[in-house]
Amino acid sequence: MLGTCLQNVREREPLVHNITNYVTVNDVANVILASGASPIMSDEPQDVEEITAICGGLNINIGTLNVRTIEGMLKAGHKANELGHVVLLDPVGAGASSLRTNTAVKLMQELKLNVIR
Repeated sequence: MLGTCLQNVREREPLVHNITNYVTVNDVANVILASGASPIMSDEPQDVEEITAICGGLNINIGTLNVRTIEGMLKAGHKANELGHVVLLDPVGAGASSLRTNTAVKLMQELKLNVIR
């Protein structure tokens, strides 16, 4: 099954929008590249809807959470849902603080998520 998934990615070569943890951003980009896709990173609320619109999927990771990125996550997520894109959520640290927990819950309530890590 994994081989089929990788083959599909390599055939489609999608651009993947990432709003991800600053600590792992380079690793995320390299894994996406190694899988045969292309990464693009943006968490800027004024930018994310346009970026999401040209991508085939959205990866949201709340590892380095702040108020600005939460707004970007919601905007990008709504746009991805509108376009029928795959959306992945990695709720890093949910439960460790009320901001992280409330953000993870809000994202799960407002967005159609295909994968929760």
